[in-house]
Amino acid sequence: MAQPAPSRASSRAPSSAADFEASLRPLKNRLLARFPTVKSSHLTEALAAGLGFNSNAALRASTMPMSEMLALASFEPERLHKRLIDFEYEIQPDIQVGAPSEAPTPPAHYLDWLQELQELEKSPDRVWPRIKALRRACADEFAKTFELGHREDREDKSVALRWGPGVDHDGCLPNWGAKVNAHDRYIDFPGTDHPQRFCQALPLANGKVVEYESAMASMPYVASNELPREHEVAARIAGRLGWTCSVHSEWSWYAVGNTTLVLFKRTTPRASMKRAWDNSFKRWMVENRSRLMKSASATRRRVIEDIVSCQHLPLDVSDFDDCRERYFKEFALSMYYAEDPGTLLVFKRLMEKWADETDAGR
Repeated sequence: MAQPAPSRASSRAPSSAADFEASLRPLKNRLLARFPTVKSSHLTEALAAGLGFNSNAALRASTMPMSEMLALASFEPERLHKRLIDFEYEIQPDIQVGAPSEAPTPPAHYLDWLQELQELEKSPDRVWPRIKALRRACADEFAKTFELGHREDREDKSVALRWGPGVDHDGCLPNWGAKVNAHDRYIDFPGTDHPQRFCQALPLANGKVVEYESAMASMPYVASNELPREHEVAARIAGRLGWTCSVHSEWSWYAVGNTTLVLFKRTTPRASMKRAWDNSFKRWMVENRSRLMKSASATRRRVIEDIVSCQHLPLDVSDFDDCRERYFKEFALSMYYAEDPGTLLVFKRLMEKWADETDAGR
């Protein structure tokens, strides 16, 4: 779980310049990858703001112990967001740079479906099958237009494993673990109502698939010219976790005319997820779970189940050190600090086994 921000009044001596740069470099690198169009000098100032300082100079003059872990736990994307706006960058509530691209408008046949729904919903008792069919058709058309994947189908027997909404590591911001961690894995976007979830499939060698949630359409009761009260909070959570958040009122198919539609969508497209998945540690764990469980200790079983079920583990981790840097540090600090060496050792040995087996197979 994320640690509390260190006191600004610490009496400890400031770190050397080299230590200072080394502590902040990983954070700066993550922000450079996340905001490639922002000037480096502006990003440096925004980083200082994210850590709670008025300027980079004030940060450098601070006596705050600048260990990388303390810097990460202090970082607040909302302060970075405000500083980038001060530099006159156009930043959306979900911390995307630039004006939102113009969204597609509903085609004529879709508008006909909405009109029919609006009429049917006035007296729905005897027409529920038609209402449900129209809502499914609208959801499918919306998913196709916005490239969301397919509607979640809990009855699909080809799905071996389902992951809910997870952190998108190509687009997330530092300190995402403050919003989701090992003690509370669920991602909650405030204001969500009447959600329709969309999924993408990742193949398994046995012909079945793993599905992950790629998008979610929320349709709260709000007038079409308004936004849900919690929208800005939800958008900022989405931006921190690497998701986008956009409003498409004219597409809402639930209680037509009385709801708006808020779309939450992963940043990383399915093709990139598929490339990362093909030779990933995660896929190897899913496909070898039964074998790895044989004669396993209780600790080993728990670690295996955690790895297989967790939707937040990056698909593209390259080795154990990379996993500690990008996953444990944010998501499971006790493992990063090695306070639970038994669990940590099991995790490390599983990654080593994966590396040995995949290298041998090439």
